[in-house]
Amino acid sequence: MNLQSAVNSLPPEAQLEVFDFVEFLQQKYVKKKAPVKHVREDSEYWTALSLVSVQSIWDNEEDDIYNELLKR
Repeated sequence: MNLQSAVNSLPPEAQLEVFDFVEFLQQKYVKKKAPVKHVREDSEYWTALSLVSVQSIWDNEEDDIYNELLKR
């Protein structure tokens, strides 16, 4: 199992904890970035947070039936 599939197998709340921990590690081990990039990092955080919250809604087998209908 790779890291991505391990994280994806967790419930959304746990995925957020993983994301927070990764940010902590980045701050701990990565050199400080210029303040200008903070806006971009904030945007990336909220994008990732949004993806986690809707991923379980988007990725489900029930909706695959509707996707197949749209291809016809």
